[in-house]
Amino acid sequence: MSSGRRKVVVVGAASGIGAATASLFRSNGDYVLAVDCRPGDQPAGDFAQVDLRNPDEIAALLAGMGTGWDVLAHVAGVPGTHPLLDVLTVNYLGFRLMAEGMLALMRPGGSIVAVGSIAGMAWQQRAAAIAGLLRSTTVADVAAWQAEQDPNYPAYSTSKEALILFAKQLAATARSRHGIRVNTVSPGPVETPILRDFEQSMGKDALDIARTTVGRHATVADVAPVIAFLASSAASWIVGQDIQIDGGFANSMLAPTLVAV
Repeated sequence: MSSGRRKVVVVGAASGIGAATASLFRSNGDYVLAVDCRPGDQPAGDFAQVDLRNPDEIAALLAGMGTGWDVLAHVAGVPGTHPLLDVLTVNYLGFRLMAEGMLALMRPGGSIVAVGSIAGMAWQQRAAAIAGLLRSTTVADVAAWQAEQDPNYPAYSTSKEALILFAKQLAATARSRHGIRVNTVSPGPVETPILRDFEQSMGKDALDIARTTVGRHATVADVAPVIAFLASSAASWIVGQDIQIDGGFANSMLAPTLVAV
């Protein structure tokens, strides 16, 4: 799926999907720069400790990375149990700043893949509602926007809606101007260390329904290969797409079975 040794950045590489993704790229022979707010257990080509809540740390990382990168796999994210502003800043703004900054550092033919969520599947219906958030480029902007929103709407859903929609907007110009493809993947519940946080913020019953509907929760082995595929030359004609990785759970709600087979 790849030719030669690529240079790959995996943001959120310390655990869960990010660690599995970094490991998969390494096993394919790629050089991996692992980025996280804390060191992980997985060995990597290099490691950078960056707190995505702090744009200055993101800027410092980008300034010291050099050029010639092939892939940005942006997996980092925090669940809705975290402070509201942290959820929006890490999940949306952190990705935005990394993606925009990486464009000038990547080689033509490169790929950006970000992890969304089926919690953000209403991005199209909510495009007008989150338009102000997508104009936000600083933490202060994000905080000011959120202060005027319905406090009962889940910040996690908002953050992933914004991530998916921003990625689609970025994809429209990234390929034509830089030769870089941008796509997202949206998993359903995944068996990772933060699954318990999602049970707390979204409700265990809701996650149990998802598991019952499709038979199990996903594992990192279900998600990481899709990220790797979208980052590969085999996906060279896939641009601006959001790939749901949920065993068909979202589809079961949107397109119920009408004909018995």
